[in-house]
Amino acid sequence: MIKWSLLFLVIMSQQCLAKLNIVTENFPPAQYLDDNQQLTGHVVEKVRKALDASSIDYAISVHSWSTAFNTALRDPQTCIFSVTRSKEREDKLLWIAELAELTTNFYALNSKNIQLDNLEQAKQYRVAVLKDNYSHQYLSSQGFEEGKNLLAMDSFDNIFNIVHSRKNNIDLVILPKQRVDFEQQSQPTADSLQPVLKLNIKQPSLYFACNKALDKVSKLELTRVFSAL
Repeated sequence: MIKWSLLFLVIMSQQCLAKLNIVTENFPPAQYLDDNQQLTGHVVEKVRKALDASSIDYAISVHSWSTAFNTALRDPQTCIFSVTRSKEREDKLLWIAELAELTTNFYALNSKNIQLDNLEQAKQYRVAVLKDNYSHQYLSSQGFEEGKNLLAMDSFDNIFNIVHSRKNNIDLVILPKQRVDFEQQSQPTADSLQPVLKLNIKQPSLYFACNKALDKVSKLELTRVFSAL
């Protein structure tokens, strides 16, 4: 009995010391790399405050959204932020804590003179969307097709790049209001993005979530520190 108890304590200690891989994307103002390549943002502050209050050793790395999301789905000791909690993702991740709310719209450049009354009208235009994002999943479910009227990009940065450098190749973009406001305050331009239609679905919140195979000790510890914020 003593032998098994000691073995249990050793296993538990190893689990407590298991390093957690935290992945994220460049998504200002929630989380982004500043001019010194340091990760900052109001959500980063919240995440670090919780993790620093825990007994978990961790490292945060920044990737494209698609890479970060698929890493969290694949690797057991991996968590991700900020990820929207959608119906399509509900069973794919372990949802630890809500971090912030989100508002997402269709946007068009002023020079495009595009006006929309409903989603069906948007199908006549070329729409750029973040790959594997909930808005990508939603548009696909509503009949939008990649290669026809939908262009899936691997990061929000690339969506803004195509708006500024290849705007003749795209008509509409789907972006969070918070990100658009941040970009246009940081880099104001005469031909700015304007909201033309809000996504007509319940806007999911941003979460800190983990791989479903995350060990129980880490799960309990993360739940404890995030609930204390």
